[in-house]
Amino acid sequence: MTTSDPLSGTSTSFITPTTIFSLLFFLLLLTTSLLTSHHLLPHPRPRLTFLLHTWHTFEFLIHTLFEGSFLYHCFFTYTVITQPSTSDYPHPASLSSSATNNQITWLGYKNRSYGPRHSTHPSALLWQEYSNADTRWNTTDPTIVSVELLTVLLAGPLAAYICYLLQTSTHSSSTSAALAHAKSTFLMSILATAELYGGFMTFAPEWLTGSRNLRTERAMWKWVYLAGFNGVWVLVPGWVLWVAWGEVRGSFVKAMEREEGKKEAVEGEGKKMR
Repeated sequence: MTTSDPLSGTSTSFITPTTIFSLLFFLLLLTTSLLTSHHLLPHPRPRLTFLLHTWHTFEFLIHTLFEGSFLYHCFFTYTVITQPSTSDYPHPASLSSSATNNQITWLGYKNRSYGPRHSTHPSALLWQEYSNADTRWNTTDPTIVSVELLTVLLAGPLAAYICYLLQTSTHSSSTSAALAHAKSTFLMSILATAELYGGFMTFAPEWLTGSRNLRTERAMWKWVYLAGFNGVWVLVPGWVLWVAWGEVRGSFVKAMEREEGKKEAVEGEGKKMR
């Protein structure tokens, strides 16, 4: 049975064509990431480098194509809100009320409603499907849009640059490869931290206000959309930070071993001179 949902304006059927389209879209991006890494990285290559390159390629595609489309609909897709044409609208009393004076308007337009819900484009349908689980993604929630601006404009390009550094670390000479490896480790830790912070800022306001926009009555919405899709952006960035920590720790240990070796060599030379 299919019913109309009053909050998101989308179907509440368990499985719809849009549901299948959404899952296939993510599968396509993941497959593209795997094939891209397989093509760009040389053979043989370290398994860890391949996994990191695949993840950051996936990050770039998600932030640019998928989340970029969300921003597009938030800034360019809208419906004009028609107002009553009666002579007493708005009533003079309403003009002096604090509620009207403090009303939040998106981009300064009081007669427009923005967001993916006002479009039938395939990219908008993806967000309408996801909004079954979190209704904020069907509208222009200020917190969500603010986080996505940083994600699309900064995190996406940074993920692409990290992929370039990972490629350079496997193709170049030893000095260039070492420098690219160090840069990629540093930037990966920054991006992973930003992903975790962005996830916290996405859901913390909801948890603090009673999760009014989160809908968990269906297993698909709760476990696949909310827990599954968002859990990936917690577990994998956490793993990336663990990898980066291992690289930094290993570098410091090697540096200390070299210093100790030099110190022992100097002490040995001193003893011979005696």
